Amino acid sequence: MCNAANHSFSCDCGFGGDTGGGGGRRWGSVSNFTANYAPPSFGWARDSGGTVESYVNPNAHCPVCGCPVFFYRSPYDGRVFFDALGWPWPKHPCTDNRREPERTTRTSLVGRQPPETTWRHKGWNPLLSLRVSHGVERSGIRGDCDGRFVDLALLAGTKIDRESPVLIRTAFPDLHEVTFLISDDLSTHPVETVAFDRRLLPVGDEALIRAANKDQSALYSVGRFLLWDLSDPGSAVPYLEAAAAQGHGEAAVDLLTLALFRRSWSGAGSSSSVSFVSRRKLTSRALR
Repeated sequence: MCNAANHSFSCDCGFGGDTGGGGGRRWGSVSNFTANYAPPSFGWARDSGGTVESYVNPNAHCPVCGCPVFFYRSPYDGRVFFDALGWPWPKHPCTDNRREPERTTRTSLVGRQPPETTWRHKGWNPLLSLRVSHGVERSGIRGDCDGRFVDLALLAGTKIDRESPVLIRTAFPDLHEVTFLISDDLSTHPVETVAFDRRLLPVGDEALIRAANKDQSALYSVGRFLLWDLSDPGSAVPYLEAAAAQGHGEAAVDLLTLALFRRSWSGAGSSSSVSFVSRRKLTSRALR
């Protein structure tokens, strides 16, 4: 007899698996819930739950010509076939989005070479185990990329499909280019934008966009924030170097100061940052 506690999914006492008194569908059963209630699976049909191979090997066959393609189903049930993943997301020319594709298998791909993955040669990496969060002002993405976990914020107002394939290319520490898909009830669109570590939020979206585009003033703003506000010279140096290479004087001064006091930074904690700032000011005055 059931003890009315800690019910299993197969319990039919009326308080567990079958909440209708034992006579109807047993919604508590995982198989019955999936078959009778769960919404259809949307998104990108990834193999093995989302692996690097998912981005390299086509996951479907075109229902018209039979060629291997990458199949994506939008949250609005729109169906898109791509010849390759990644920007500019080339669509398959003979797509018939009214018909369901045939899923690829190892056998069906024998003798066929996958399309050249140009995105890999251009420095892009797939974001695996993707999780999308939607906040009031901005969305975020997190997952595993190139052997490390990343938790990134998107620009304010940027939308992203929950199960879109995502590719990332690092521009600078904590600042990345990203590309993914976004859909509405009419079509699916590719997007290329900027994502960044949440600690860079105080810098502002506009400055981060310009920094990703190698604007010297924006690069210096981000580098200065990392150096003086976050006391992270290791992350600041690439921004400062890029700004100095374009002739930004203040960035060059900061780099020289870092070189002069590198030993001080090697064991530096928050207590030494004030003394470093003071010495930086003295050094700047001496150089002028």
